Amino acid sequence: MSFAQTEYIAPVSEKWFNSHAKKFNRKKIDEYLLHSPRLSPATLTQYRSCLRIFAYWIYKYCGNKKIIDLKIRDGKAYQDWLVDHNGSSTNINVKLAAASELCEYIEKYYEDEYPLFRNPIRKGRERVVKTARKEKHPLEPDEVAHLLQVLHERGQYQRECYLALSYQTACRRAESAQFKRLITDYTDRDAEYFEYEGERHKYYLSNSIRCKGPGRQGKVRQFKLSVETLGYIKQWDDQRRYLVAKKELRDDADGLFVHIDSRGVKNLTPAAFAYWCEGFGDIVGRKLHPHDLRTSRATNLVVYQKKPLSAVSVMMGHKSEETTKVYYVITNDRDSDAALL
Repeated sequence: MSFAQTEYIAPVSEKWFNSHAKKFNRKKIDEYLLHSPRLSPATLTQYRSCLRIFAYWIYKYCGNKKIIDLKIRDGKAYQDWLVDHNGSSTNINVKLAAASELCEYIEKYYEDEYPLFRNPIRKGRERVVKTARKEKHPLEPDEVAHLLQVLHERGQYQRECYLALSYQTACRRAESAQFKRLITDYTDRDAEYFEYEGERHKYYLSNSIRCKGPGRQGKVRQFKLSVETLGYIKQWDDQRRYLVAKKELRDDADGLFVHIDSRGVKNLTPAAFAYWCEGFGDIVGRKLHPHDLRTSRATNLVVYQKKPLSAVSVMMGHKSEETTKVYYVITNDRDSDAALL
């Protein structure tokens, strides 16, 4: 028996969008994106891609008519088309959300010009059946220690630094790229202290980092860095100085994580961390993604170290402890309910 493969939707280029999409639709899409300050830069980029796909679908399946001429049945047809071309319910919902919010914008702010227009995506949309979530396999504490040891033995101090810092702080991939080199100059004078249950805890605060949140500013945080993590940071910076001097380069990059070659020193983009994690996966024997470090940190703190969920939730930057519990704290123990028998 053979199964038809899912035909995924290719990104729509700016060249195609400007030359084929209806002028009215282009103007409304560009205007909506320009006047959406609540969208974060990452969401704005995502929505721009989604709305170009929406324009492509209108061009190919709706005679390239104006958005204001779309009917409820067209909204349903767009959802059906997305279902046929995407393997993930998340992808479908993001594309539907982008198209729906565009239509909401037109309906709300152009009521005088188009009084009969009603959001066809909202009215034609049906509940999308969620696809199964990929089972998560957090790194256990001994696996993290093994990874750090292997990277150290290989002299890959930058990757070792990234692993230590991202795991300890539970920061996201986009946040890792925002750590500045200035933290390598921290000394004891920059240390912060916290008294808890008779113990004095020493830590350092990172530079201000834009975290996940609405708007261009998002949620700005300073991550707490342990003394051990600062050691990894300084170790990598020493190697960085050596490599730059060896190649006789000028180093003006202000990021902690950089790419060094004969052309110079440049700050790394978040995409590099996904590539590094592929290598981490080869070491531990399973696929790893940067977000798995975040999952692993929360799981290990609660499951292995018995730390309070409330504190872990603060570290993760979650508004609710339920978010931490449902999406990150997992054990994958399928027999845990056997004790109830």
